[in-house]
Amino acid sequence: MQDILRKQKEITSEKIIKNVQEQLISFMPFMNRAILKMPVEFFETKEEVDDLVEEPTARYVATDGVKIYIDPDYVIEKFKESPAKLPRVYMHMLFHCIFFHPFQYDKVDFEIWDFSTDAAVENTMLELGWKDMGLPNDAKRREYLARINRKISPLTAENLYMYYKENPDVAKKDLEYAPFFKEDDHEYWVSIDNMVGKQRDSDRTDLNGRNNYALEEWKQVGKSIQLNVESLSRYREKMSGDAAESIRNIFKEKYSYRDFLKKFVAPQEEMKINQDEFDYIFYTYGMKLYGNLPLIEPLEYKDTDKIKDFVIAIDTSGSCQGKVVRSFLNKTYTIIKESGTFMDKMNLHIIQCDSRIKSAVKITSQDDFDNYMSDLEVKGFGGTDFRPVFEYVNTQLRNKEFQDFRGLLYLTDGNGVYPKAVPEYPTAFIVVEDPKEKPEIPNWIIKLIMPQTEFEKEEFRYYR
Repeated sequence: MQDILRKQKEITSEKIIKNVQEQLISFMPFMNRAILKMPVEFFETKEEVDDLVEEPTARYVATDGVKIYIDPDYVIEKFKESPAKLPRVYMHMLFHCIFFHPFQYDKVDFEIWDFSTDAAVENTMLELGWKDMGLPNDAKRREYLARINRKISPLTAENLYMYYKENPDVAKKDLEYAPFFKEDDHEYWVSIDNMVGKQRDSDRTDLNGRNNYALEEWKQVGKSIQLNVESLSRYREKMSGDAAESIRNIFKEKYSYRDFLKKFVAPQEEMKINQDEFDYIFYTYGMKLYGNLPLIEPLEYKDTDKIKDFVIAIDTSGSCQGKVVRSFLNKTYTIIKESGTFMDKMNLHIIQCDSRIKSAVKITSQDDFDNYMSDLEVKGFGGTDFRPVFEYVNTQLRNKEFQDFRGLLYLTDGNGVYPKAVPEYPTAFIVVEDPKEKPEIPNWIIKLIMPQTEFEKEEFRYYR
């Protein structure tokens, strides 16, 4: 009799979950692949649970990125309680997977990471503005998020986690909000080091492989959402406020500054032995056989991805002052040194400009760069006019100062006077974001918009 009752509950809960999926697809059709990706599995007895993980202590809903695990009693109870609860919980789990939260559980403070991921996901849910998913706890959530959003931008799990690790006293106090954000169990986010008991090496390998496979799968899902999200205009009437724009922001392409800088890297020929194509066996055999006559001469040229002629411009007005400028140059400097991006003989011009050019320095070696950084003085702080920098570059090109000009990289807040003529060389703006203003930047400029807080981190990166 108990087995029959259990089976009936499972059938009922399956129908409820299917209804939830259809409801979500109706609201967000561009996410249909994510919504239908994971099969549902019911929590069983402890002996029947996957032996690689411990049975969740709070048995209601959970995911490991591969499946969704549910307790039929919980599903039926919450369905009766509120029509908004289960869609909200379901989307909560999906966003965890879309943001790769279950796959970053190694080497973290679990309590802070769990709270950070839940807060980031619920912040996203509230940004969507779907009133049919409103819950009683939302008022308490908004109270916390309004405060924390003033300190962290964008509010992502990674940024929030970093903030709390740097401010443990604040973390201890804010963790009191954790129950208001918890909608699913994270026990299936098990790390290799957090496995229960002493598992066999093969078990650890299987778990690691499963997690890596799931992560790659969700990366593909994220790409499909990015492609589909442009169809949002057809469903705008179903969303309130700026929900459509919020979704675009959620799934916008992510760049690190390191990757962004690579946009200006172009193939070059360097005078060096191409180790990839040079065969030492034939070379040494010829030297041994004939004394000083190798059978194959080493290739003296090798194609490399390096920059030769380049301009970095700093807008020293508005928000681009002091610490931001130093942080930006330090990061650019570090990337160049670590990656060997410039050829041995570089031609880098660093310009500081507000409405007029305040400083223009030519860098031809690593020593020049070291000296510039050690004696760096930020100059300017007037209005912003981008035209003098473009005129400077055009003049250098006319004077043959640049033989192989790769482009102009400009740190700015984006507010200023732009040239009317589109330059013939690549131009990129690293834009310091101001929540109060959205500058109109011409389409011919490649841009990476970054919050000012990002310049204070070890590496500039959007986290989602």
